[in-house]
This record gives sequence, structure tokens and C-alpha cells, in this order.
Amino acid sequence: MKNFRKVIWIVTGFFLVGFSFLFGPDLLVKFQANQQASQFLKHAANQNFDDAFEQIYFFNGAYDEDVTITEDAAKKSWIKRNKQLFTEGTYIKSYENLKIRTNDGWPSGNVDLVMVENGKGIKYKDVYLAFNKRDKWKIGIMQSMHERDWEKAFSGHVVQ
Repeated sequence: MKNFRKVIWIVTGFFLVGFSFLFGPDLLVKFQANQQASQFLKHAANQNFDDAFEQIYFFNGAYDEDVTITEDAAKKSWIKRNKQLFTEGTYIKSYENLKIRTNDGWPSGNVDLVMVENGKGIKYKDVYLAFNKRDKWKIGIMQSMHERDWEKAFSGHVVQ
């Protein structure tokens, strides 16, 4: 009976180690991306753009090129355009159904956004979220199927 227990514990240990090697990295990436996206959306919905920018992957050329703008300049530009959008009456009110998945180790996701555009509440389903990584996974692009101005404003593309 003691040998049977040892065998069960050894098999369970091998299973857990194998599971960790197979699924651990993707689970960690999904967890990090989910945390960044939910923090970003929470801060953006509260118009706390300074904190929301911390979850943004900013870029000033093509999405996959090296960045040639300083973080301070990018932050200033990003916050300015989002505050302007808010004063014009367009902002994120809330979000629902945040889903993150991985493909070859890269996270992407979808979320349902409740937006206010010119004083009217509109719900956008399945807004696409693309992530990129410098020190940790951050949101780089937000896209709906409707090509609205707010998509570019909340995404990470900035200019000097």
C-alpha cells in the first residue's frame, strides 16, 4: 500500500511539472495581459489618464519599429488628446466581457466597451486589443469594426 501511494505521488508530481511546462508560460502571459487591460480600462473609464498611460505600449512609427520618441513626450501627447476627446464628449464609460487569449505566446483580446460619444451611450462589442511588450505586456492598439476616432486616441500611436 505504501508503494502504491509513492507511485501516485510521483505520477502526480510528473503531471504537475508537465502541466507547468506546457501551459504555464501562456497562463502567465494571459494573466499579465488581463491585468494590464483591466487596469487600463478602469483608469480610462475614470478619466485618470496619467495612470491609464502606464498600461499603454506607445509607438510613433510602425507598430513593430523602434520607438524614437521619449516616454515623457509620448505621455504628454497621449494624455492631451484623450483629455481633448473627453471635453468633446467622447469617453469610455465602462467595459464588460474582457477576454484574453494567446497565439504563439503573444496575447490579444476582446472587450465590450460602453462609450459615450457626443452625449449618447453606445455599446461596442468585441473591441480588439493588441498587446506588445517592452518590460511587460501593454495595450498597443484598440480597434472596433466601426473605425471611430476614439480608437486612435486610446491606442498607443503617438506623435511629437
